[in-house]
Amino acid sequence: MQFNYASPEHRLYDAASRWYPGPHRDGPQQLIDAAVQCLVDGLDSPSLRLLAGASAADRADDINALLESTLDELQIPRPGELAPWKEIVAAGRTLSRAPTDTIRFDIRQADGAVGGHELLVFVNDVEMTRIGAGMGMDPFDVLIPTNRLVATTEPHQVPIARCECGEYGCGSTDVTIVREGDAVHWEWIDEAPIDHGVTFPAGQYDAEVERIEDDHSWERPEDTTARLALTQVDTKRLAALGMSVSWIAKDHANDDMMKVALLAGDADLRSSAAAYQIFLRFPRARRSPPEVASAIVSELRQPPKKWRATWHSIKPGVSSPPSVAGRSWRHERIG
Repeated sequence: MQFNYASPEHRLYDAASRWYPGPHRDGPQQLIDAAVQCLVDGLDSPSLRLLAGASAADRADDINALLESTLDELQIPRPGELAPWKEIVAAGRTLSRAPTDTIRFDIRQADGAVGGHELLVFVNDVEMTRIGAGMGMDPFDVLIPTNRLVATTEPHQVPIARCECGEYGCGSTDVTIVREGDAVHWEWIDEAPIDHGVTFPAGQYDAEVERIEDDHSWERPEDTTARLALTQVDTKRLAALGMSVSWIAKDHANDDMMKVALLAGDADLRSSAAAYQIFLRFPRARRSPPEVASAIVSELRQPPKKWRATWHSIKPGVSSPPSVAGRSWRHERIG
C-alpha cells in the first residue's frame, strides 16, 4: 500500500519504527533508502547523511547508533515514544491523525452453526469484522452490561471480532480506543482488517455508539431478559461474596427456563485454589422478560445459602461444594 507521508520526518520515523529497537521487522536497506529519500526531500543533518551512505551489510549496532543520532539531531521522537495516531511533521513537530473516517454499527443474527448475534463494524462503509478475525462479537461481550465502545481519554482495549467458529481467541481482532479532543482514535490489534488506524469525529462517534446501545430491536425475549438482569444485578454485593455473573441465557436443556451462570473462586488454572461454576434456573414460560429479570435480581439479593442452585468445579479433583453453598445445592455434572 502506498503511504502519503506528512513530511520527510514522518517518512524517517515510519522506517525507524520498523527497524528500531528490534527485533527488526525490515532489513536495514529500507531504513537506508528512507534516509536517502529524506535528503532528496530537503531534510538534512550530519548523521542523516551518514545513515544514507551506510551499507545493509553494516553491523546492526552501528546502524542503530546512526539512527539514534539522526533522530536526536532532527528532534524526532524515537519509536515507541509517540502515540500511533500521531504523525511527524516538519522540524520534529507532531500532529494527530485527522478525524476523517466514519463508523457505523449493526447487530445481526449470527450464522446458525454459532447461534446468537454478532455486532458488525463498518468503517467508511466497509464491514471490518469479516476482513479481520472473521465474525463480529456477541453484543453481550461488548455492549451489555457496560458499553465498552465508549471512548475516554484513557486508552482501553476492546474485542470487535472473533473466529468464524464463534470462539474469541481462536481468532481475534481488538482495537485500542482513545478520545483526544474532538477526535476518537482506533488502533487495530492482532488480526487487523486494514494496515492503518482510523480516526472519527468525536460527535459522530459518540452518537453512533449511543444509538447502537439503545437499539434493542434485535433482541429475542431471552436476550431482553438477560440484558435487564445483567444491568440490574448488584455486582458489588456478589463480588464481596467472591462471585461474578458469567452469563445469563436460555437453558439449552429446557426452553422454558432461563439459566444464570456465576463464577466463584480463582479461575486461574495455574492456581491450586478451588473455582466453581454456580447455576440458577428460573421459569420463563408465560412470563414477560421484565418479570423473569426481576425474579433473577431478587433471588441474587438473597443470601447464597437460600438459593436453589447447582455447582460444578472447573478444576479437577474437587469434590466438595463452594463454601457459600446451602443445603439444597446440588452437584451438577457437565459433559
